[in-house]
Amino acid sequence: MNKKIIIFLVVVSAFLLLSSPVSAKKNADIKIESEGAFIIIKLVDSQGHVIKSTGKIHYNITDQNGNYKWKYLSYSKLHAIKCDPGKYYVKVKFDGDSKYNSAEASKSVVVSYSKSSFDPYTYYDNHNWGVNQKMDDYLEYNYWDEDLYDDPRTYDGEGP
Repeated sequence: MNKKIIIFLVVVSAFLLLSSPVSAKKNADIKIESEGAFIIIKLVDSQGHVIKSTGKIHYNITDQNGNYKWKYLSYSKLHAIKCDPGKYYVKVKFDGDSKYNSAEASKSVVVSYSKSSFDPYTYYDNHNWGVNQKMDDYLEYNYWDEDLYDDPRTYDGEGP
């Protein structure tokens, strides 16, 4: 009889240990926004802070004519997709990682801008560095310095 009680207590203890909050993953939420010519996808924690993750995201963006683009890629801190003006339906799935649970979100967004309002090749020449952090992050992650500053006489960053 004592062996059964001891085995029962060991099983219950193991269950409690494995289901403790120490091993639980945090919840992630997906935020979908439009800003200028871009649809911005970002993961946030329960306090609304942007998180970094090595997990994979899937997104599907459908325009008002039924045309769509989709991607399956690794997430880092923020993902910006350049789109033409119009109304889009965005569906995003985050697979989760070792720290965060999976999440899904969908939202209709409107992208509206004048096509000539943004040029990544003159953005910093017009003294816009630091004006918009989302745009700075997009340019940093999607363009090489050589693309933005291909003329060494006007390049004002570090380099050879």
